[in-house]
Amino acid sequence: MKGPSSEERHAIDDLVNTYLWALDTQDIDYYVGTFWDDAVFKETQLDGSVETWTGAPSIREFSASHFGGYGGHQHRESNRLYIPDADGNPDRWGVRSYWFTSHREDGDVAFTSTGHSRDVVERRDGEWRFVQRWVERWPGTLAHPLREG
Repeated sequence: MKGPSSEERHAIDDLVNTYLWALDTQDIDYYVGTFWDDAVFKETQLDGSVETWTGAPSIREFSASHFGGYGGHQHRESNRLYIPDADGNPDRWGVRSYWFTSHREDGDVAFTSTGHSRDVVERRDGEWRFVQRWVERWPGTLAHPLREG
């Protein structure tokens, strides 16, 4: 499978890293700036329910309700898989990855959540941002999400 060019890959990686840093530093403007105005953010809960926010204002409203509290979380994302756009758009890529969060309290660090993401990124006027960010928590009983059947 052909992936994005090195330059595109670095730009997409920078976008994801910017998103994670903005999330952890609770910089709402920087965070929302990683999404296109018409983007969709989805979050799958452990019970399988999916919550969806459409458009940057909706994503901001949801996210702002979680910002401003405890700042000891750290988000990590790895094992990115780049998937070509189904319609052949060279300015749009699917990005799958694993993620986990850690939490520090009283000197102790604990892993608080694990999961995977199904993202779609798009380049417009030379800039990459999320068109879709779909974060799914990974319950212990879940089969691998990339395995067919």
